[in-house]
Amino acid sequence: MNVPATDSSRACAGCRQTDAREALLRFIAVIDPPNPPQLAPDIRRRAPGRGVSVHPRFRCVEAAVRSGALRRGLGVQAELSARELARTAAGQYERRAAGLLTAAARSHNVAVGTEAVRAAIAARKVELLVVSRDAEGSREELVDAAQRLGRGCLVWSTKQELGRLFGRALLSIVGVLDAGIATELRHVVRCATELAEDA
Repeated sequence: MNVPATDSSRACAGCRQTDAREALLRFIAVIDPPNPPQLAPDIRRRAPGRGVSVHPRFRCVEAAVRSGALRRGLGVQAELSARELARTAAGQYERRAAGLLTAAARSHNVAVGTEAVRAAIAARKVELLVVSRDAEGSREELVDAAQRLGRGCLVWSTKQELGRLFGRALLSIVGVLDAGIATELRHVVRCATELAEDA
């Protein structure tokens, strides 16, 4: 998507397309003398100072490294690895996804486990289903029910990792009840997935 440049838009240093700043991943230079400057992702765009924006996709990170746009934009002379930068950013997005689910749990905006999710779907409260990649059993039934209601489904993480977030040994499915959290969760998981492609 190429949008007209405004104060709330930025050009991707990889593909050169203009997009809303919230749709882009920001990289910053971390200066910690006597160590050489390093590049770090700033996925929430909160770090002070100058940054360089790229789409959160591996091919855009790779293009920005290959063209030297990241190095020039941040005044960093270090050798850069597109794969390492993409992996680091994907890891930050994964941690953000876990944080969003934890926040949803704290605010009582999740249904945890098959029976709770089934009840939340029946009550039309589910905004997004999060299903572990290694889920089995009634996964298809719940996904179909959510989709009939026009709700999305996100396949993410593992039963062990989801369980850890909610104090259980294993957990296959979670229903997110808050629309804002659901929207942000879709975004960060998509970014993590696109950064991991070919990385």
